[in-house]
Amino acid sequence: MCPFDDDDEILDTQSSKTGLKKVSSQKSIFDSQKKKVTQEEFHKRALEVNEQSSDYKKRAGELALKYKKTMEDKTLSKNKSIFANEVERELISDMIKLAVDINNDPNEREGMGSLSWITVLLKSSFSQRDKINELEYQLLQLSKTIELLGIKKDSNTP
Repeated sequence: MCPFDDDDEILDTQSSKTGLKKVSSQKSIFDSQKKKVTQEEFHKRALEVNEQSSDYKKRAGELALKYKKTMEDKTLSKNKSIFANEVERELISDMIKLAVDINNDPNEREGMGSLSWITVLLKSSFSQRDKINELEYQLLQLSKTIELLGIKKDSNTP
């Protein structure tokens, strides 16, 4: 008998005693933590966000062009057809829907949809101001010319 034969038996019994305990009724502390996102999932999500952002930009561009065209329309309100009025209502509805979609998107900064249309409206207001100023100047020049020519002003005109 070899003096080290007993050591193999001791090692076998110790190795069977060591190891992880099987506890099936308890949850791991790591179960509640978020799983790490894989590189593939990250790229897929980034692509989705980028596509959604591009869609917003495309829709906003189309609606802004329609809005500009509508603002440049010189048809008097009394001469507008029911169809023209409906087109304007639809445009407003589409603009509101886009603003709501962007505002509700967790990947966009808060209020960006509304801010986009506010910006368009402010630019439109400045354009209208410039047009009004130009018309007022021309009216003043016309009034001065009429006065110089000695044409009598009608009592009903400004």
